[in-house]
Amino acid sequence: MKEGLTSLEAETIRVAAAVTELDLPICSEVMAATPDPADPDQAVVVNVPVLVDEINFGDIVRLGAQDECGVRPILEVVVASGHVHMLAAAEDGGVPDLIAELERMFPAYALRFAAANDTVISVSVHPDVDAYDVAAVIEAWLGAGVDDPEEELAIGPVAVSQVGVLLHPNSSSRF
Repeated sequence: MKEGLTSLEAETIRVAAAVTELDLPICSEVMAATPDPADPDQAVVVNVPVLVDEINFGDIVRLGAQDECGVRPILEVVVASGHVHMLAAAEDGGVPDLIAELERMFPAYALRFAAANDTVISVSVHPDVDAYDVAAVIEAWLGAGVDDPEEELAIGPVAVSQVGVLLHPNSSSRF
């Protein structure tokens, strides 16, 4: 292990999942995973996805061959963890306040966060907690002070893991 690294950091590998949203100019999202000791071609995702809806924190995934940058593509979700995630967009700089509100309302173990920037966050919800309760808190927090009922809240749908082979980006083919 390298000096100064925790055991988790020393054991993580980089994995990538295809971004299938056609409007985004990004083909994959790179995340961290821990190797599965039971199979060298499997890993456990330890990031909260932001751009990929088909996988979640804690999922066991099957990996393809490492590319020239040392990243292994996620080919398949083998076992879903039960975690789900959703995106929320706060006003400029509002992500820390939204995180503080969620941490106040739910147990510490139940939520994980990945901030895309200071306005967009992906919130992972543990299976012990109802994701729709978390969504309701986010909606209430985002809607506080909104005077126009026509203004849409900036929260995405709950993303559930899709067990099975993942589609290749921008096509109907599989990896």
